[in-house]
Amino acid sequence: MNESSNNRRIPSAILRMSDAKNVSDTAPTVHSDPKCIFCKIKNKEVPTNILYEDERYCVFPDHKPAAEHHFLVIPREHIKDVKALKKEDIDMVKEMEQIGLQVLREQSGVTEPQAVTGFHWPIHSVSHLHLHVISPYPQGLLSKIVYSSWFFGSVQQAVQFLEKK
Repeated sequence: MNESSNNRRIPSAILRMSDAKNVSDTAPTVHSDPKCIFCKIKNKEVPTNILYEDERYCVFPDHKPAAEHHFLVIPREHIKDVKALKKEDIDMVKEMEQIGLQVLREQSGVTEPQAVTGFHWPIHSVSHLHLHVISPYPQGLLSKIVYSSWFFGSVQQAVQFLEKK
């Protein structure tokens, strides 16, 4: 990218991971919580391997992976969780999944990877909306419990929940 192209908005669905490092560090200011670890990560206050970023989202590996590939997609805006979303946010949820799956394809080298995508709800460990993208299916007894339907909802379940709001 040349300097003049850094000033135009790049649709997040089009921005490739190889271009992510070229996104301007002067992204629009969005609400952050100074105590939130994910806000610190997106603001680059904590060293993390950011795999993708644009003006709305950031993707990085989970620090306790449940499988070989386990990424978190977060919005730059500090949103507490799925329950804080509105019906109007369904497109955002779908876009988070699309971005996460694109990162998975690029990181795994597999064009159609088997993946689990979703959110921890009603219980979550970090109060900043984050989508898990996991491939292959979580391994180990604890991971299978943590990512079971008792504690984890798919993107489709989140969309259905939001459609009723």
